[in-house]
Amino acid sequence: MLLIADSGLTKTDWRLVLNDKSVIPFETKGLSPFFCSEEDYHIALQSAFPSHAEPTKVKEVFFYGSGCAGEEKGFKAQQALQSFFTKAKVNAYSDLLAAARSLFGDDKGVIAILGTGSNIAFYDGCQVIHRTPSLGFILGDEGSGSYIGKQLIQSFYYNLLPLELSESLKKQFALDLGHVLDRVYAQPKPSAYLASFVPFVKENISHPFINQLVYNIFENLYDKHLKVLPELKTYGLGVVGSVGSVFQEILLKLAEDKGFVIKGFNRYPVETLLSYHIQKT
Repeated sequence: MLLIADSGLTKTDWRLVLNDKSVIPFETKGLSPFFCSEEDYHIALQSAFPSHAEPTKVKEVFFYGSGCAGEEKGFKAQQALQSFFTKAKVNAYSDLLAAARSLFGDDKGVIAILGTGSNIAFYDGCQVIHRTPSLGFILGDEGSGSYIGKQLIQSFYYNLLPLELSESLKKQFALDLGHVLDRVYAQPKPSAYLASFVPFVKENISHPFINQLVYNIFENLYDKHLKVLPELKTYGLGVVGSVGSVFQEILLKLAEDKGFVIKGFNRYPVETLLSYHIQKT
């Protein structure tokens, strides 16, 4: 059996390929080695791995995860998975490589992951090459769900939101300042909390203030990460993740304004990753 996983900060999509080539999908929480221990991996898999399948029968695991780009964290994820899938060859790769393979296969292109977090790099058909690092939600994550949530909350507390948007936001979220600061600075997974404001932004995207807010966020992403990639205008951009898919019209407008092409959007890369690896076997 073959097992493929695409893990973001919020959730992990798994596809188990049985010997007869049938596929069993299942889902766990996000399993970033930055935030999860080996026990977290075990608990998640024990509760979600298909009950009629045996982990010891899995021959190879391809785990693509947020936080797995560095050698140390990639090894941590690999070891945690190896202790559960004891008979398998375990491969742990970055979520950027997952994005690249899902959209470009073995061809070249620039990749942007725009989900709860963000990550951008050039893919040469074999490996991903960074020009700018991914700094996480406090120092970076431009263009991500957490960044959009952060900008919306700032606009609310700085009294920049139009009144009708402020009133609507207060009806949908608990916005006592103490509560918000506690969620961001004291509770687990603050980036996921910030990204939880994205549905509100999506619902109100036709409002001129919100539309301009999101455009400015993506323009900031372009200025800091995309325009430093000389390959962008040669090979184009592929966008993976929920935020990229939800706001693709604004991204397409930005691409037109800046003179580059978006080759495709892929909200759920696990399906095309599945095809990629089945073809390789």
